Amino acid sequence: MDILNDCPGEGYKLCRKKLHWYAPNESKRGCPDCARAAARKRYHDNPETKQKIINAVKEYEKKNKEKINKRKRERYKTDLKWKEKEKNRRNKKYRERWAKDSEWRERKKQKTKKWYEKNKDAQIAYANRKKAKKIKALVSWANKKTIRNIYKEAAIKTKKTGVKHHVDHIYPLRSAFLCGLHVETNLQVIPEKENLKKGNHTWPGQLDCQKGSVYDIFSKELTDLLND
Repeated sequence: MDILNDCPGEGYKLCRKKLHWYAPNESKRGCPDCARAAARKRYHDNPETKQKIINAVKEYEKKNKEKINKRKRERYKTDLKWKEKEKNRRNKKYRERWAKDSEWRERKKQKTKKWYEKNKDAQIAYANRKKAKKIKALVSWANKKTIRNIYKEAAIKTKKTGVKHHVDHIYPLRSAFLCGLHVETNLQVIPEKENLKKGNHTWPGQLDCQKGSVYDIFSKELTDLLND
């Protein structure tokens, strides 16, 4: 037989059911692939066994919730393939339920609406993060928690003083002379009027030649060419 000549190496055993090779250290009870296939068949063919397994898994998850979540968080950080797979699985499940369950969809909408009403600063933080990502001013090492707290601070100051406050980029994200980053060290809370007046025209350590328009130094044709 040709399969006998295809042995991967010393110590491997031949599965007589499906005629393929397996390493003996993988399982003490024979071929692990056939054992898994048989277990899956028993699970699907026997409803009582299936329900018992489901109940046992639920009970285990209930008792060891913290342990399971900790293990998932650790794997989420290290295993990028699993992270992507888990994201896709959750998104698919969410979309399917969103399409089918109208009552759940309505409850979800109401819950989201209430959350946004209470957390307007979170909306602004998310919108600005999205803008920064679009213009490639977002970096992976930015501290999301600190940035979120800065937007909270702006909301608290607005409520306390009655004067609207904005979160301003000290070094503008878009300017004719420089491009800052959307990071915690480049953010400050200032009144709305001051922020609108400042725009993207002023920043610390600015040179005299940078205070006017870029066209005062270079011709419009040259700047357009550089931008292209």
